[in-house]
Amino acid sequence: MNLPSPLLLRIAAWLSAGSLSLIAPCARAEAGLPPEAVLRALAAESRAQNSEYRSYEAAIQAAEGQLVQLGMLPKPQLIAFVGPYLSTGGAGQTVLGYQQEFELLQPFYFPGKVSLRKAVARRDVLLAQLLLKQFGLSLEVAVRSLAHQLAVTVATAGVAQEIAERTNSVIAFLESRPKAGILGYLDARILTGSLIGLEQEVRWLEERRWSLAAQLNAYLGRPAGTPVPEFLLPPESFPPLSVERLSTLAQRHNVLLEIHRVMIDRARRQRKATEIAGYPDFAMGPFWMAFQGVNFDAGPGITLTVGLPVGKPEVPGIEGVAWAGQRGNLATAKAQEEQAMALFPAAERNAQSLLYARFSAYEAVRNQLAVQPPSLIASLRDAAALAERQYRIGAIDVHRFLAAQQQYLAAFRSVQAARLDAALARLDLFFLTGGELAPNGSR
Repeated sequence: MNLPSPLLLRIAAWLSAGSLSLIAPCARAEAGLPPEAVLRALAAESRAQNSEYRSYEAAIQAAEGQLVQLGMLPKPQLIAFVGPYLSTGGAGQTVLGYQQEFELLQPFYFPGKVSLRKAVARRDVLLAQLLLKQFGLSLEVAVRSLAHQLAVTVATAGVAQEIAERTNSVIAFLESRPKAGILGYLDARILTGSLIGLEQEVRWLEERRWSLAAQLNAYLGRPAGTPVPEFLLPPESFPPLSVERLSTLAQRHNVLLEIHRVMIDRARRQRKATEIAGYPDFAMGPFWMAFQGVNFDAGPGITLTVGLPVGKPEVPGIEGVAWAGQRGNLATAKAQEEQAMALFPAAERNAQSLLYARFSAYEAVRNQLAVQPPSLIASLRDAAALAERQYRIGAIDVHRFLAAQQQYLAAFRSVQAARLDAALARLDLFFLTGGELAPNGSR
């Protein structure tokens, strides 16, 4: 009997060491958790461990801090005057005395300023929350997508391994029969050559597997080599969707559209705040003053401090102390409001365009999967195994045996690619509807 060629030894080692690790179930698979539960756990872990997600949470806290700051009144101010005082009496007598005055002033903002500034700050908080939601959705889409791609890669490697093992078995069968003659020799060489393509595909799948696992671990905040679930295949079937319902969900819940609506509202309130920003704040409170000279004079009163509208209105003053010209700031605020309103229709059209495109892709793949028999892959697997048995007894030639193996692998690739395309299209629809559409195959 001839010894196995170096090529056979290499592919056998590759398949046993590499692809076996691809299809090894992880701890979560052994625990028997449903795939959707594992996907949700991975999405939750990515939100908990991803550093960029935490930065968005910190941005919310920063915006809330500004809102708290705007609700705080300035502390009172104490003003004191003390100095010498020359007092002259009625008889021409001059006495060196002193004068003193104490004022307690409480600053107040011009009515409406604080409420409008707080309204703008609340929109800043809402924007930060929406940005966090948008990033959280994109994070979940990325994690689910990578998990599905990894599972498809692992499953395809398993089928390639199955075919390679079957082909190796037939080669060993031929080489164990010295009387097979020239026909057996040629068949063995043909089968050996067919393993080269399988070797290349297994190598590509192994590289892709490690790349996808490393990307998934990056989103999960783990070291690149940490084991991840490799069994989360896309669903086998997908329910029909209504484009009208999807459009309604996107119109109401699309995060980017919500952000644009909040930006329009914020710009409108910022313009109103700018309109009264030039009005001066004021301060008021009690005072007490005394003069010690020929006589002692003392008494209380009330002080009011406020700026006066002097000069031309376009001459800038100091906001909060005097009347300040706001013509430039008001022009900027109006332009920003117009800009926010102009961007919304474009964002709305873009969201609808993406939704219709992904819906069309989803329905096309769903229709493709609907016409395929549910038992297609199983029947092709049985046919590939049957071809081996028939070849061993001489009922079919080597080309028909190889055709059965290649068709099994090609069909498996095509079906899994179609299911993956449908799953990715549904994930895009999940993102475009603001998470209102279930990300899995349910309605």
